[in-house]
Amino acid sequence: MNPYKILNIDYRADKRGIIEAVALAMRERKFSVQEVAIAQKELLNPIDRAAHDFLQFVDVKPLQEQLILSKPQEQTVFDLNRLSIFDENS
Repeated sequence: MNPYKILNIDYRADKRGIIEAVALAMRERKFSVQEVAIAQKELLNPIDRAAHDFLQFVDVKPLQEQLILSKPQEQTVFDLNRLSIFDENS
């Protein structure tokens, strides 16, 4: 399970933010105490945290904003440029 989702925090959270999120997650009781404890342990361990950051956070939102996600316009034969190398008269 994703520890960031369990604790409801951003990947930029510092140690203090993680500890505060643990207390809040314990009060909300959306996840078991064991899941919250494991999430805290993984995020406070630099090696485990780096692994989670690498595996779970690929930020594609800036790329999505650059792409046009609409349906591509259909092209007709008349829209294509003609290649002159195939002309017999050249």
